[in-house]
Amino acid sequence: MAVLQIASPAAEFERVQSLTRIAKILLDIRIVSCLLVAGWLLTVPGMMGMVVVLAIASAWLLLVLLRWETVGLALCTHPLLLCFDALGCLFALGATEPVSPMLLLLGSGAVLTGLCLDRRGALFFTPVLVGGWWLVLSLQVPEHLNPGDPFVSLVLVPVLLVGGLFLGAGIREVVLRAADVERERRKQTRLAGVAEERARLAREMHDSLVKTLHGVAILADTLPAWLDRNPAKAKEQARTISDLIAGASTESRALILAMRRTHSTADVAEQVREAASRWTHITGRDAEVHVLGDPELATESAYELIAILNEALENVDRHTPAGTSATVTLSTKHSWVELGITDDGPGSELDLSAPGTVKAGHFGVVGMRERATRAGGRVTFDSAVGRGTTVAVRLPAQLPEDEEALS
Repeated sequence: MAVLQIASPAAEFERVQSLTRIAKILLDIRIVSCLLVAGWLLTVPGMMGMVVVLAIASAWLLLVLLRWETVGLALCTHPLLLCFDALGCLFALGATEPVSPMLLLLGSGAVLTGLCLDRRGALFFTPVLVGGWWLVLSLQVPEHLNPGDPFVSLVLVPVLLVGGLFLGAGIREVVLRAADVERERRKQTRLAGVAEERARLAREMHDSLVKTLHGVAILADTLPAWLDRNPAKAKEQARTISDLIAGASTESRALILAMRRTHSTADVAEQVREAASRWTHITGRDAEVHVLGDPELATESAYELIAILNEALENVDRHTPAGTSATVTLSTKHSWVELGITDDGPGSELDLSAPGTVKAGHFGVVGMRERATRAGGRVTFDSAVGRGTTVAVRLPAQLPEDEEALS
């Protein structure tokens, strides 16, 4: 029995919630099968005791269904419980008729056994089911068999039972493989997001900080010459150098703040508020944040959303007059999380969907659209002269399987 625990089946159920949902569906099927078989036995004289046994079995299955996190996972940790279940079904078949509706319980139990364990578990249970079935046939063989009955009883039913075992094991393997693929995809998405953010910061440093420092160096080189030839000019140039250094300090502080990542435990609403507050601190512009409902996003989706928000707010700072404020609205709608960034600036007649116009305007629209697509959503832009610009982001809300289910 220790061989069956090498793959840690219970841990895999806790890791991938899809397995739990499939197991609960099979438990539902078994409970319904118990009720159907009990109804059938009520029509058979002298089977009231078996009806009571089925009622107890239904109560046990219901307990497993409702307390899967404790009782259900014990089936994976202690396969002997699954053996008792199979032997109980075989005993019930021996007490009634081998080929009867009672096979529904045995067959669904075989699928559940394969799902709870793995292929090794299916191999272990194959002789248990087949040998137990043939033992039932040897103890109670119908007195009159049709020509096709021996084939059905001796061959077809055992094949179907073994097929049920490996069907459950196959479902388990497919679900776990899909979970591993999804987890790897999430890992690659996270790495790609980090690489893209590093590239963006490198571009920001090249476009602003490096150029500013280069200008400071040139002015500093010429300052000694101006001291001898024109002290007034040298004084003016020194003030210019001081202003450039102050600007470089501000730009450095902004880049450092941009590199700060919010804590993974912070929800998306808190991250949005922090991003807006950081933008207000750096630019001195007002940003109102309104949160409606309780939006939830997976970690990767929240990262992309905050990156889009930062880009949109940066565009407000770059392309609108001083004093322009922004309004950020975060809300939920059905199974979507929606983010809107609206400014009260002059707006623009640019068609943000036209690639040439986007490139000329330096709005970073392509990057925002790619981020939204990577998170499974979309972003739209609306701008007109006299009514500002609105960036609307729509991403799928966090599903039950996100994070805990596939982590």
